[in-house]
Amino acid sequence: MIDGLLRADLDAPRKQRHTVTRIFHRLVEEHGADVSYGMVRYYVAARKPEILVWSGKAPLEAFVPQTHQPGHEAEVDSAT
Repeated sequence: MIDGLLRADLDAPRKQRHTVTRIFHRLVEEHGADVSYGMVRYYVAARKPEILVWSGKAPLEAFVPQTHQPGHEAEVDSAT
């Protein structure tokens, strides 16, 4: 059910998307689910990025390779 809600939210305006709290309340009230809020929050946090990638609305990876020529740039931490 949670995946279905997250998929439906892909096309919904930002203000109309389900929050974790709303998903939790719907699970308990409509389906009598015996789950904790933390478990729902953990599941949504893990699945939402996967569903965004699956739908093509987020990149598969966000790694940007960086190359620096030796001696051209440096980072210094000063402990003063």
